[in-house]
Amino acid sequence: MRYPRLLHKISLLPKRIDRYRLMFIFSLLSISCNLGISTHLAQSFPSKEVSLSNWGLSHPAQIGYLSIGILHKKDKDEIVIYDIREHKPILKTPEGSRGRIPSFEGDFFLVSNFNQGNINRLGGYFNGFARHPSKAAVSISKTSEDVPALTYNFENQSPGFSGFWIHLFDFKAHPSKRFFLDTTPFAYLTFSFRGEKGDEKIMLRMADQVLEKKEDSLLIGEVSSFLPQGKVSTDWQTAWVPLSGLDARINRKELANVVFQAAGNSSGRIFVRDMAFAKKKGVAIPSAKNDQDGSCSSNMAMWLWETDKITNSPEEQETLLAFCKRHQITDLFVQIPYEAEKEGKKWTIVWDSARMRPLLSKLHRAGIRVHALDGDPRFALKEWHGRTLTLLEKIIQYNRSVSPNERFYGVRYDNEPYLLPQFGGVHKETVLKEYLELAEKSQALARKGGLTFGVDIPFWFDGYNEFFEPAVALEGHLMSELIIDVVDNVGIMDYRTVAYGADGVIAHGTNELEYAAKKGKKVFIGLETVFLPDETIYDFGPKGIGGQVLIQTIDSQKIRMTFVPKGETLDPQGALVLHQTRQVQVPATKLTFDQKKLTDLEEVMRYSEKELCRFPSFNGFVIHSYESYRPWLEKQKPSNRAVK
Repeated sequence: MRYPRLLHKISLLPKRIDRYRLMFIFSLLSISCNLGISTHLAQSFPSKEVSLSNWGLSHPAQIGYLSIGILHKKDKDEIVIYDIREHKPILKTPEGSRGRIPSFEGDFFLVSNFNQGNINRLGGYFNGFARHPSKAAVSISKTSEDVPALTYNFENQSPGFSGFWIHLFDFKAHPSKRFFLDTTPFAYLTFSFRGEKGDEKIMLRMADQVLEKKEDSLLIGEVSSFLPQGKVSTDWQTAWVPLSGLDARINRKELANVVFQAAGNSSGRIFVRDMAFAKKKGVAIPSAKNDQDGSCSSNMAMWLWETDKITNSPEEQETLLAFCKRHQITDLFVQIPYEAEKEGKKWTIVWDSARMRPLLSKLHRAGIRVHALDGDPRFALKEWHGRTLTLLEKIIQYNRSVSPNERFYGVRYDNEPYLLPQFGGVHKETVLKEYLELAEKSQALARKGGLTFGVDIPFWFDGYNEFFEPAVALEGHLMSELIIDVVDNVGIMDYRTVAYGADGVIAHGTNELEYAAKKGKKVFIGLETVFLPDETIYDFGPKGIGGQVLIQTIDSQKIRMTFVPKGETLDPQGALVLHQTRQVQVPATKLTFDQKKLTDLEEVMRYSEKELCRFPSFNGFVIHSYESYRPWLEKQKPSNRAVK
């Protein structure tokens, strides 16, 4: 049985999905046209116009590697472009053994008690996996005995499968620096195990580095066969798995994963703790002490975009105010409604600030800090900086002209330059330099005007793609760090619907929180409630099976890409044809709470806060956005407590 490879899901897919979140919201429509393909057929398949110069290419024949996403929108599918190159990069892994014996004392090495955090003592993460229609969720929570444990909730239904894995290596490390577990000093794998109802059928599997690279693992046996009672019970039992009984194809000197997988059509919950490798059976493995739930005094923020709707109606203002009070909103990021005109190099901003004053006064009296929000991908470019800075000057002038209870507390940008068509290729560095320049100028101006300055960024600004290239870096520095250096606070668009695991809110926000803490800055962790479409990620090359992409020339600079799904045909009529080499499904439920329950959001916030409160930079959560959050909450069952 195969399990999803984390490298794709963590390093690559988050970048792709969040990068085009607003591309969906903005509805950047791909265009189908007749370029040697019949109009009727072309309209049946998603297509997109692309400028070759943005990718450093001069002719479509140069394209040998293509990576795209297909957004499965309600009305039709749309293409987003992620990568275009002459050749797919080859990530070389070192030859020879990469196993290492960990430092330990006595007769055992403790991997983890699973009482806190995502990472075990080998640098490994844990994460759930599932194939539709099965479901899996993994977290650290307390059992009925008030004992913290790794908790696996599953709904297993054929033809799908579900389970979770525990890495015994740091998958975020470059392959040349990865070390796997050499188990030669040990005779047993041991862990404590129990079920919520008893008799849960869970299979134990393992993988060495070769199998892990193939996204595979081998069966060791049913967990119950390693328990004293011979079955899973509701009481804690200690499993002892003899390593001598492992499949001969598993290299014990380079052990990579321990995998737990549900068997048959079943559902339930199981708990794991105190995992270790021991020299002999019966060694006492220390259990975790009952820890106190982490909590801190954190804020709760929210984006608000449709400001005109609020300012035009006293009733809407009262509704907003009541909503903020009920859900303990402390900070509101409010889009400024204005019009802008440019004459020569000078921008003129027209803004009816008088309409904002009653709303600002009400929010101020309620103890809510209002941040003036603006954002557009184009604003990152130097030619648009004058517009943004002129608006900021207007806000500062406004603040100086009104009473303290009618003022803005701060200013905030949600520009997202990665949505620009020229961002993905050879012009990325230029875009990033201009984006950072705007932040620096705005911070200087905001500071003089007595305003705090914040910027919203995606969590993958500190990430790497599947080829271990920085996703977004400038002159060797990660963009997340460059932005944090400049601003007072950042909002991390940490759009995931689970707290724990390698692909959860905690994992994706930790690096930014660590760096911001060193710099004395603050971080809001953003969560999503907007509807988003499912997406399928495809890679293409000269050879492959499945779907195809037809590439046709429009003129000397532009081409049109048309995606033809597997099982469909379209006469290429002279077009360059690339063939599918990879396909990965990315459900929207991984990104947004739109189709989830209030209890799901509450749980993610509670677990995330417990782990993130240890960072002095953690400033609370920010929800996107009032326009989706409020109707989403109204559809939920009544809750006895506020979302926080």
